[in-house]
Amino acid sequence: MINPGGLENPVGYSHLAKISSGRLVLVAGQAPFNAEGKVVGKGDFAAQFRQVWENLRTAIEGAGGRPEDFATLTMYVTDVKAYHDNRKEIGASYRAIFGKHFPAITLVQVTGLYNPDCMVEVSGLACID
Repeated sequence: MINPGGLENPVGYSHLAKISSGRLVLVAGQAPFNAEGKVVGKGDFAAQFRQVWENLRTAIEGAGGRPEDFATLTMYVTDVKAYHDNRKEIGASYRAIFGKHFPAITLVQVTGLYNPDCMVEVSGLACID
């Protein structure tokens, strides 16, 4: 992860992810579904993020990697204000999975997701050595 001078100081993300070796793994958008396909945390923004972080860990481990292998994450949320209002709890659940690994992250507000009960979806690119 690289944060060049001349750019704002990133908090909770990195500006660049430089990949020089390893296998690239593209992880499809993970929504707050449990293994049975049920939405977790309906109406609870932070609970949905907790489930998504767990799903990302399960996905990357399925490819033989670990959460620290993610180079980029793209977060789609239906309400940026709710994201900010729940930032501390979301951050705590993120660190429980990713530790202090902060890849290049983009946050995008969308008008809706595949399932109307979902408020968050996160996709990513990882590099597994």
